[in-house]
Amino acid sequence: MTYRQHIYTTSKLERAAHLRILPDTLQGYQHSPDSLVTTVWRHNGLFVSQEDLDPLFLPGSEATEIFELAEEIIFLGMRDDHPVLAAMLPHSEDPPVLSLGTFLDLRDHWSQLNPDDAAIMAYARGLVHWHKQHRFCGHCGNPTRSTEGGHVLQCTGDTCGRLHYPRTDPAVIMRVTDGDWCLLARNAGWRPGGHSVLAGFLEIGESLEQTVIREAKEEVGIDVKNVRYHSSQPWPFPASLMVGFTAEGSRHDPLVLDTEEIESARWFHRDELLASPEDETFNLPRKDSISRVLVDDWLKEK
Repeated sequence: MTYRQHIYTTSKLERAAHLRILPDTLQGYQHSPDSLVTTVWRHNGLFVSQEDLDPLFLPGSEATEIFELAEEIIFLGMRDDHPVLAAMLPHSEDPPVLSLGTFLDLRDHWSQLNPDDAAIMAYARGLVHWHKQHRFCGHCGNPTRSTEGGHVLQCTGDTCGRLHYPRTDPAVIMRVTDGDWCLLARNAGWRPGGHSVLAGFLEIGESLEQTVIREAKEEVGIDVKNVRYHSSQPWPFPASLMVGFTAEGSRHDPLVLDTEEIESARWFHRDELLASPEDETFNLPRKDSISRVLVDDWLKEK
């Protein structure tokens, strides 16, 4: 099977886990002109401006203003021998006032970025979210402190000291087809006209294939077969890994919707999707998502 590289998949960044345990080395990176610093405020990254959508990777020696505001500096890895750091700013309602750059949502501007920059910014965003959500030990409730370059949070309790590691929640996303027909659904909270393939989170004690079968039954009431792995995509929005599958169902089986999650669902003919107006009446999944790849790959089969 050919390895499929999706957007937000870190490609050229070497994670360099062996450097995370060297605090003096990491401290030196913060002041180095060779370092590259990306900045995260809430779910936004720092860009040059509203007009210039280049991501702002500051040399460490020029990031003093950022470091003074940051709650945490996270070591992401090495890119072309340059240490890459993520500065986590306070979760304030209003963006920090900086002398340079503007904060924008990565997902709104990913198409203007090269894949490596998009992947690094998504990686930083995911780690920052984990830090924000794990300020306290889940075992004893004491505060945690960051260690190993921001990749471990250790409980500060005298009798605990547990280590907490970044987590990601695996979810399946599946393209269900029947010959020239593809099943798409819509959630009420999506943008107008938005449709996508089915998806759902893995539960404890399940295989990924079992999750595909269960979610299809729960969401639209159909039985699927011939479940096959397609590819996977990191999805740190905020903390998931999307594992893509294909499966087969029958368009003659009645659809019974889980109205808590699904507003509408129906089978679409291939020609209908090829002629999608991509407007508020109907549009396919966002182009940065594995869901769009699953649909596009199927459309290309004709």
